[in-house]
Amino acid sequence: MGSRENAAGDTSTRIRDAALALFAERGVAATSLREVARSAGVAPGLVGHYFGSKDGLQEAVEDAVVGLFHDALGSVPLDGPVDEVVAGRDTAVNAMFRANPHAVDYLRRVVVTPGAGDGRLVRKLLDEQIVQTQTLRDHGIGASRAPVTEQAVRVLVRQLGTWLLQPALGRLWDLSGAEGPPPEVRVTLR
Repeated sequence: MGSRENAAGDTSTRIRDAALALFAERGVAATSLREVARSAGVAPGLVGHYFGSKDGLQEAVEDAVVGLFHDALGSVPLDGPVDEVVAGRDTAVNAMFRANPHAVDYLRRVVVTPGAGDGRLVRKLLDEQIVQTQTLRDHGIGASRAPVTEQAVRVLVRQLGTWLLQPALGRLWDLSGAEGPPPEVRVTLR
């Protein structure tokens, strides 16, 4: 790849990452393309050049978040005892979320307090989890009598639940005046 192509990739990534941070903080509707450009340190016209529109930029941000999730799950080998594979995948997702706080904040915003158009990211994540669940089943891991879609939702809620709910528990804990750190949220579905 030539230096010009690298610069274009670096610029579009910088814009996308700035948008992710702003979308996570303010929401998509409350973030202008000019603010994204200013945060990325680029001319406003470059946002349109690389992404076409705000919707195109939002879709690129969503694809990046789903890509983080995909890469984390894909980093865990599918051989070994079932419980170790499942635990390894959960650990990989948790490590990815720790390393990408803006992705967590954006997910929290679109899942817990969705705005117009925020369903697309949730749908993409769910589609990815369905593919991942089917892959596990194809490898003899995670077999269930439940339909693959139901199992995928359960896994996704388990993997996201703590990240989505822990800040709310922390706020409640602080407001209550309770001593010590708040308990850890663990999501269990029945």
